[in-house]
Amino acid sequence: MSRYQEIANDIEKDIIEKKYIQQLPEQFELAEKYQTSRVTIVHALKILQNKKLIKTVKGHGTFVTNKSIPDIFLNSGVNEHEGFTRHINSAFKLISHVIAFNIRKPSVEERKALNLGKNDEVYDIIRQRILNEKPAKLEYTIMPVKRVPGITLEILHKSVYSYIQNELGLKLGKDDRIITAEKSDAYDMKYLDCKQDDPVLCVQQKAYLEDGRPFELSESRNRYDRGALTVNGG
Repeated sequence: MSRYQEIANDIEKDIIEKKYIQQLPEQFELAEKYQTSRVTIVHALKILQNKKLIKTVKGHGTFVTNKSIPDIFLNSGVNEHEGFTRHINSAFKLISHVIAFNIRKPSVEERKALNLGKNDEVYDIIRQRILNEKPAKLEYTIMPVKRVPGITLEILHKSVYSYIQNELGLKLGKDDRIITAEKSDAYDMKYLDCKQDDPVLCVQQKAYLEDGRPFELSESRNRYDRGALTVNGG
């Protein structure tokens, strides 16, 4: 494997794990980090650009093409995560695979959405749901550590919502949600075995405890041909 391919793979991993949320470091900084030339960095970035993971704006830098958190959410009163799991667990085998699990400081948008202070921390979680040994769903989740303490890898392989209710004794409230149909992106192709331009059902959610405190920001991406999304009237 070429050096610039190795660097591209490493930067892609950092993007997926959201170490780079909005913008990549300058090329000379990346060259210094990887102890290589700017020419090699340019080749690596070209690979990521061809995969539509980044875009370069002349005079401004290189930006990650992931979506930002919406300021407005639609009310539906349904727990999408639980609905999906409950529906398919009744007849099928569902496994959770943890792709990334980190604790970090929230972004400005995340602090605003979750009512957090600048010194608070959040869990940054990426999980793949495997249905009958085939990838069916990809979940990106942000939760405040102080509101949902004690999350571990063992809990992530089971049900975070069950832990919140049964172990922490917290009651869940409403959910605000945006549901859209989108074409698959590079992460969907990698973790959901999607083909380019396959449709995915994208659900962006902001979830609240019963007392009104927000405890989760999430985006789930569901393959169109595996599993089903159950929505009950609220």
